[in-house]
Amino acid sequence: MKILTRSAFLRAKTYIQTYGREIDQSLFSFHFEDRDKAGVIGALKSYQNPDGGFGNALEPDLRTPASSAIATQRAFDILRVVNAGYQDETIQNAVDYLLETFDLDNGVWPIIPPEVEDAPHAPWWSYENSAETFDGFRINPTAALAGHLHHYKAIVPSDFLAQVTTQVLDILSSEPDAGMNMHDLYCYLTLAEGVEGTEKRTVLDKLSIVAPLSVQNDPSKWVEYALRPLAIAPAPDSLLAYVMDRAAIEANLDYEIDEQLEDGSWPITWSWDFVDEAAWADAEKDWKGYLTLHKLIIMKDYDRLELQ
Repeated sequence: MKILTRSAFLRAKTYIQTYGREIDQSLFSFHFEDRDKAGVIGALKSYQNPDGGFGNALEPDLRTPASSAIATQRAFDILRVVNAGYQDETIQNAVDYLLETFDLDNGVWPIIPPEVEDAPHAPWWSYENSAETFDGFRINPTAALAGHLHHYKAIVPSDFLAQVTTQVLDILSSEPDAGMNMHDLYCYLTLAEGVEGTEKRTVLDKLSIVAPLSVQNDPSKWVEYALRPLAIAPAPDSLLAYVMDRAAIEANLDYEIDEQLEDGSWPITWSWDFVDEAAWADAEKDWKGYLTLHKLIIMKDYDRLELQ
């Protein structure tokens, strides 16, 4: 079993502190130093717009300052990590944004706004093709945002939340017991983390079948943009860790340790420098800080990190 050494950890820390965004630096402090929730929320506020939504390249491949559902989803991911309460104004404004931008006719949140075309972005974030690319937004991002709103249901109209959840669960029930698009799977996982009781069991029963069929367990394929085991089970107590191949998880941990670069960061398996080299350079730097942080968190949770 390989361990990420103390010196390797310090190289990663230096990389994040030197090149990482303020939000990733604050999250590093939260996870490895002072558990300062206020610092994280403060850093996140710089990405929030007056309409309550988030933009401003919080999703690094989407450089628009305009608010979007996907960037707001990313913000909620962070807010839940630090256990921010619904009393926080940042959350209340973000919930208001989601309620305001929900497409009632189609029962979804459009993943991006037209304004994305006014700023650099990856080709998969083209507004014109977004509905086709993301299956009408029925799952991505709608299932994930429904999960987040369940977490903050104290300030969400109960009839609205029930309607959205029923729609998403109906779609899930019609999914075949086969491999699933990785981003849809992430969205359903976020839903599972938010709902409770019978609804939670319904989601997990389905995902326990689908997830193992969606993961790439062959290490030779991990150099590609593929769903690795640790993406589904980033911690031993993750909701679906029990259905994953334990040997594949251990192999994935070893692989990630070996993949660390000399500067302390980890490589990225995608690029859009062929679209806009300068904009991609900014996005790549943002992503590498984010990914480096999350590799460290995973190693810590699996006791693969030498901290002392």
